[in-house]
Amino acid sequence: MKTNSTKPKFRTLCPPLPLVNRINEGLPRLILDRLPENLDFTEVGWCKVLDSQGTFLSWGIIDPANNAMHLISSSEEDPGIDFTARLENALSKRSAEDISKGEVVRLVNGPGDNLSGFVLDSYGSTLILTLESWALSDLVDYNIHKVMATLKPEHIIMKIREKGRKSKGKLPERALLGMPTKEKIEVQENGVKYLVQPMGSLDTGLFFDLRGARREFAQNASGKSVLNLFSYTGAFSLTAAMAGANQVVSVDTSPECHKWARENFALNNIDHEAEKFRFVKDNVFNYIEKLVKRSESYERIILDPPVRSIAGTGRFFLKSDLYKLVASCLKILTPKGRLLVTDNTMQGTAAKLTHKISKGSETADITCSIVKTFESEPDFPVHPFWPKGQGVIAMEVERT
Repeated sequence: MKTNSTKPKFRTLCPPLPLVNRINEGLPRLILDRLPENLDFTEVGWCKVLDSQGTFLSWGIIDPANNAMHLISSSEEDPGIDFTARLENALSKRSAEDISKGEVVRLVNGPGDNLSGFVLDSYGSTLILTLESWALSDLVDYNIHKVMATLKPEHIIMKIREKGRKSKGKLPERALLGMPTKEKIEVQENGVKYLVQPMGSLDTGLFFDLRGARREFAQNASGKSVLNLFSYTGAFSLTAAMAGANQVVSVDTSPECHKWARENFALNNIDHEAEKFRFVKDNVFNYIEKLVKRSESYERIILDPPVRSIAGTGRFFLKSDLYKLVASCLKILTPKGRLLVTDNTMQGTAAKLTHKISKGSETADITCSIVKTFESEPDFPVHPFWPKGQGVIAMEVERT
């Protein structure tokens, strides 16, 4: 599959009228198994999408690994040039000032920027381009490099995050600019310093789609006791500590994550060895049970779980088990205390999360109310015709 040719080898698709209308409105991708059954899209390649009159609609990339066809260009003559124009348009919407300050910024948010399957993040002087599959890698040509180079990065790293394959903590990756580096680098979010690792691991160490939630959480953490569950590298713990929380307990099963969190504390001149800060290596469900037995409660709880967690004998799946965690957290939340809960399944909605919170409340027999639903950050736009993949949903709940 090549993009430097104006006449790529391709298959053709003539979708039904309702789908034609949505494509004309800007639909970013099609679901392969919802297309006519007589079409066998099992191989990666180009597809020319036409209406019933044979009028050109879009070029698409067939991506069987993700059960998708990415609609990447509305230019019949040269899809590569049109795709590059979309990238330039997305970058023009982002803050050059934030990038120059080393603030973490999402430059391209896939379907939200009409660039289905592509995500581009700025970590200070390092850009990380993440693709949903190898099917899209041929689109990263000389023209795309030129556009990214206008940001004057020291490094450009490409990662392939395929849905249908087990990554075991690592992703296929390569440096497109600069030497490969597995060292941590310093970045900022809301002026707070963090260490991130651009290469060598599944994630970088900072999920900045929760930037706004962290900022508001910090504003209400002063003088409060804080429990951070699935604490990862301690971003929420750090913001609470810097805001003046009188106690911060971080719970995670990974010693490496706790080590990383302590490094983030030290980077911001916070004494992580102070008595009011604790880093607990434990399964979250087990730890909550201990807190219930000890009648120990917290005024602020962060529940930002992974999609799945398998540690020892513990098994957690966000879709089926989140309400159970909400119920457990309500039991150790003080009256009028606040619980920040997220759903990052990438298929979540506010309605679905509301239902899980309500079910958790019923399970615990403890009433609560949703006091805040966080909006998506400006650099994480959502495509109006592609509700799936809209990203993390976050709500703040108060025990009543």
